[in-house]
Amino acid sequence: MGNTLLLTPNVIASSSASNAGNGELVSIITHLIDRLNAHGDRLQVGAEDASELAQRVLSAAIEAEQEIDDLQSRLDRLQRLAVTDELTGILNRRGFEEELSRTLSAARRYGEEGILVYIDLDGFKEINDTFGHAAGDAALRLVGELLSGNVRLTDRVARLGGDEFAVLLKRTNWQNGVRRARELGQMLDPAVLDFEGTSIEIRASVGLQAYHPQAEGDGAALMARADQAMFEHKRGRGRTRTIRRIA
Repeated sequence: MGNTLLLTPNVIASSSASNAGNGELVSIITHLIDRLNAHGDRLQVGAEDASELAQRVLSAAIEAEQEIDDLQSRLDRLQRLAVTDELTGILNRRGFEEELSRTLSAARRYGEEGILVYIDLDGFKEINDTFGHAAGDAALRLVGELLSGNVRLTDRVARLGGDEFAVLLKRTNWQNGVRRARELGQMLDPAVLDFEGTSIEIRASVGLQAYHPQAEGDGAALMARADQAMFEHKRGRGRTRTIRRIA
């Protein structure tokens, strides 16, 4: 009866998980062959058998590495989808809340400050009622593009749900934050959507809330205060969105 060499999965898995490369695999193969030679009285392996064994181990390790890379890519994609708004491609509420929590922790640890901008579109229901949900979706995408295209790479933009958006202006003082938030508001005062031969003016109400190392409360409290500031802005401005048809 021929002898059988049993390779446990742990040997190959440890090599793959270490990402040490083929050099590590060669070291493992050499170790296996040394063990075979040390027990020559019980197991005889010729040079050709050892070479075949080495090739099989190397091939299995490469396949395992490829499978791990594929699984990691799928996991990364699922993680991105979990925090991304499907319609606009920017952060969703969950992703923004997680980012805000990390930002507030960093602010307390490193003495940073910044501004949370809360944005709510005015008259959005009228767009849906007048032109349908396709126009509403197009309006939301436009706002997402305008906001994300006019902030720094370190800032964060999110659609919180419905017609509500948020912008996190990091590492900025109140004066600069107010100036930048005003610029974002002016960009939406109005933003014009061209939809099937119609120009639709999109306006928004904006609320601000600063954060700093001594700020009380968590991210939810900060968002609630910014939301309240936005509501007061909306109630005080009394504007009505207009719709123009292109001649």
